Amino acid sequence: MNRIRVMIPEQILETRVVQTALGDFTIMLVCGDCTHLYPGMERYGVRVTDAMDRTVAEFLTNTYEYTPAMRLDAKSAAIKQADEWGEEFADHPADMVEYFSRLHPRCLSPAEAADVVLIQGSPRPDGNSGQIAGWIAAEMARLGGTMQIIYPDDMDIHPCIGCYQCYNSGFCTFADDMDEVFALVQRCRVLVVCAPVYSCSVPGALKILIDRFQAYHAHRNLMGGGGGGRQAGLFFGVCGREGDANFRPLREIATAFFATAGIPLSGTAWADGMDRIRDVRQVPGFAHEVQEIVRRALEQTGSSEKE
Repeated sequence: MNRIRVMIPEQILETRVVQTALGDFTIMLVCGDCTHLYPGMERYGVRVTDAMDRTVAEFLTNTYEYTPAMRLDAKSAAIKQADEWGEEFADHPADMVEYFSRLHPRCLSPAEAADVVLIQGSPRPDGNSGQIAGWIAAEMARLGGTMQIIYPDDMDIHPCIGCYQCYNSGFCTFADDMDEVFALVQRCRVLVVCAPVYSCSVPGALKILIDRFQAYHAHRNLMGGGGGGRQAGLFFGVCGREGDANFRPLREIATAFFATAGIPLSGTAWADGMDRIRDVRQVPGFAHEVQEIVRRALEQTGSSEKE
């Protein structure tokens, strides 16, 4: 069963006691203010505790889950759940306790901490974004650091459906390879994204991954997740057409992405005109620029022992 470790401020709306052969169970209807996350967001909950004040069942829902056309709202859904559990605990308390005891809280799998986690956003592993990733890997090897590379096109990642259920439990409704991504990001010092411009945006698989970081935002704010200590975000991009204006969409995406991830965007570098140049390795000084930005980010996120 999912239980929030870092609670938002809650108001108790209603309390009812159900007397059973197993003792009294208390059903509380609560409401929490989530306006610090989204304008007007409220989270309603139903919490069942036993005579020892232990939580045995919990239901959470928020106002952003419900579209204007739906005939149900968060408060009504919570009241309905409280009514149903009131009857079920009164009639079958042992069955209810046994059922909820088999549910275990979801958590991110432990991941080995890496100095740099790099998201290689191009579907072409040997393309120009892949070359940039190679420069960073070579620099990390020279520095004796550790690095993990994520390839969104090779992963099982379901698109975000905008259900907002992650703001109930701190986890996305889909359990897929994004849990591994979040675990890696949570423990890295520097998060790097390499991407080409595709139709005034980023490649599709990378966009899906970026959208799913909404759940990481929920996880950070509801469960205290996120990187321990200081982190830095870097974004490196390439595009076929000439002109710095072609990177405007990527700049906006980078700013929004790292804000959602709770990681300061500390550096960027851009290489345009790839339709003419073809090979990013032919751009004078670009490899050195990328590696220098990575070095500075590592220095910024150094451990406290080095400060």
